Amino acid sequence: MAEQPTSDRATMPKGYNPVLERRTVENGNRNLLKYLKPGLSVLDVGCGSGAITRSIADKTGPAGRVLGIDPSENLISQARQNVGDLPGIAFEQGDVYTFETTEQFDLVTCARTLQWLAQPEVALANMQRLVKPGGHLAILDYNHEKILWEPEPPASMRLFYEAFLNWRTDAGFDNAIADHLSGMLHKLGLTNVRIEPQFELCKRSDTDFAKTSRLWSEVAELRGPQLVQAGYITEAQRLEAITDYDNWIATVGESMTVYLLAVEGQQS
Repeated sequence: MAEQPTSDRATMPKGYNPVLERRTVENGNRNLLKYLKPGLSVLDVGCGSGAITRSIADKTGPAGRVLGIDPSENLISQARQNVGDLPGIAFEQGDVYTFETTEQFDLVTCARTLQWLAQPEVALANMQRLVKPGGHLAILDYNHEKILWEPEPPASMRLFYEAFLNWRTDAGFDNAIADHLSGMLHKLGLTNVRIEPQFELCKRSDTDFAKTSRLWSEVAELRGPQLVQAGYITEAQRLEAITDYDNWIATVGESMTVYLLAVEGQQS
């Protein structure tokens, strides 16, 4: 299989990403709702194109301070274009391993990002430095090994999904990071560590089932070419997975549950 640097595997492909843009605090990061109030200062690490960041700023208001950082110049450019004239919000290109500022925040949040890092403990330690005393570090991430479909998806999608997990593992990414987060936060000395299940469940009776259940077709469309280039699947297998999975959604698919945990701690 072709060697591919870890940073390249983590890089989000350019272009519009429907998965990122349909997320808000309410539907994609609801664990933050208990913290958000006018005037709060928030750092959103791995903000992507800024959809959730904008939703945070709606709640912290013009007196708040919301900063989104992401290593992707392309995504930060999109975030700045999408924000319009919303007050109290800014975006900077920045890497979680090396981001430096003298500023500290009431809340540092990082959603669905540590899954793409080969050194999550280092990233967490750097984020902890940016939390005010008494403030909170809130992490949201997956255990990709615990996904559930009813009924089982087509064999072609299972093949793609296993290739996706192997591709990630070989890059040093933790497919089960959600279940390892609490131990990491305790090790950092954070207090009041809490775990909240935030499973992403979509079922046929939902009005948006055809859209939300299509997550893995979208992954195959967006990330799949990287797997093909690296030799984990063929292009024919990628396209077959998309076609068969879309047919599963249209015909027999009943539900999909993606295992997602919010794990949070307080700075002493």
